[in-house]
Amino acid sequence: MVSMTPAQALSAFASGLRFEDLPPEVIDSAKRHVLDAIGVGLLGSAQAMPRNALSGISAIPGAAGSSRVWGTSATLAAPYAALANGIACHAADYDDTHTIAIVHGSAILTPTLLGLGEHLDAAGRDVLTAFVAGWEVAARIGMAARGTIHQRGYHTTSIAGVFGAAVAAGKLLGLSPEQMTHAMGLAGSQASGINEYQINGSSAKILHTGWAAHAGIAAAYLAKGGMTGPLTVLEGAAGIIATHGTLAGSDTGELAKALGQVWELTKVSIKPYPCCHFLHAFIDCALGLRAQDVAVDDIVEIEAIVPEIEVPFICEPAALRAHPVTPYIAKFSLPLTVAAALIDGTVDHRTFTAAYLKREDVLALARRVRYRVAGPDETTFPEYYPGWLRMRLHDGRVLEKRLDINRGSPGHPLTQDEVAKKARENAAFVLPPDAIDRLLEAMSSIERGPIRAVAECLIGP
Repeated sequence: MVSMTPAQALSAFASGLRFEDLPPEVIDSAKRHVLDAIGVGLLGSAQAMPRNALSGISAIPGAAGSSRVWGTSATLAAPYAALANGIACHAADYDDTHTIAIVHGSAILTPTLLGLGEHLDAAGRDVLTAFVAGWEVAARIGMAARGTIHQRGYHTTSIAGVFGAAVAAGKLLGLSPEQMTHAMGLAGSQASGINEYQINGSSAKILHTGWAAHAGIAAAYLAKGGMTGPLTVLEGAAGIIATHGTLAGSDTGELAKALGQVWELTKVSIKPYPCCHFLHAFIDCALGLRAQDVAVDDIVEIEAIVPEIEVPFICEPAALRAHPVTPYIAKFSLPLTVAAALIDGTVDHRTFTAAYLKREDVLALARRVRYRVAGPDETTFPEYYPGWLRMRLHDGRVLEKRLDINRGSPGHPLTQDEVAKKARENAAFVLPPDAIDRLLEAMSSIERGPIRAVAECLIGP
């Protein structure tokens, strides 16, 4: 008997997955993460770049359709609604993360499934099942790559996420296991997203999640129409891991491991702060040091001990991180967010504004933040995104705060009330209170009605 390739094994699992197969904790996780993604997407829809993107997408010939663009009165064809909403979901950098995989999956899968689900008038339970299937695929691809996709200069979220989107869309379209495998193969030729976006503070990064959602829907329809893709798209000599990561540094044995036994969705972290996930534990460390009543003028310098893979995202180029030139770059600044937490006692949406970046007190303290690379025995990365700060004072004392498990992770999860509060606060940027109440009610019973019951709550001004 010929053994299946990883793509075939993943497709067989996804194609056969039923809502009844999902453990209660997996269903609860799916509902939490869909709600979180919707809230984050609504917040993003109020921001300039997603609005610019919507303007451009709406002008594309053939983009018109009936799937809602969240937080607006616009509707688009499902693949284009997924593109617009996927961009919005990543705009605030507030979307969830599978830390080991380094994948922001819900920002891709939720736009994919709400856009396509609304077009197909899908049942909420079918959307949740497809969401779980997509996450299990995307997470395993990211895990198998073991950080090598990031190290090669690509964005793991969109590289792994497009496969999850293809599987999720294919699940709603009722693809057979064979068709699902071809959808994954076709998704591989659309996988994209380069990390050069950081250099001039461009908005290209937020395209990655939207494009993965859009491409996933396209791949599923192409496979349904009869197109074929490579069966070894993941592990082949010219497959996605070899071309966008490294086979030598990866573990392709992880690709289809423990399907239906270990549910990776339950390991996804929900962000407590609207910035790069690598920063969160450092922010909480800074807040812990602040609680010791240290005056800013007493601080000589602050040393951050940072996992090596995080350095190019939050520490370098050093001058740009110490003085971000745009609010978006500030979301990837270790010096600025640590300084903000120490001075203000919080990091929130107000931290990432043009006006805030002119605050000389914050910038002066940011210039006193240094880093060194953590040794292999000094970090819990990649299972968690840890934080560790050492503060040297003028009186000779050295204060230290270390968090090995970041808040919001499975080891220190946000409560259901905290997740709902986050969603409510984010949605309030574009929706009135009564609409938010309806959204939370619809999400609480999503598995018992059509997905349009949720989509109808997302209409903005």
